[in-house]
Amino acid sequence: MNYVASEAYEQVTGGDDDAFYEAMRARQPVAVGIDEAREPDMGEDFDFDDDDEMRRRLPRLAELFLEPSED
Repeated sequence: MNYVASEAYEQVTGGDDDAFYEAMRARQPVAVGIDEAREPDMGEDFDFDDDDEMRRRLPRLAELFLEPSED
């Protein structure tokens, strides 16, 4: 889905991906995903491979997709 905006821009303006990103930079200096020097805030970081952490944070998904806990 990340490509939809650039493809729409290309169809409307006849520009390419580079023109799209240049227009984005000109319009919004610190657009998410545009400024390579700054990573977007993706929220709190935690280990998705830690089953116990997943059970604590996402209990309903963990119940569906993880093996039962050995507790």
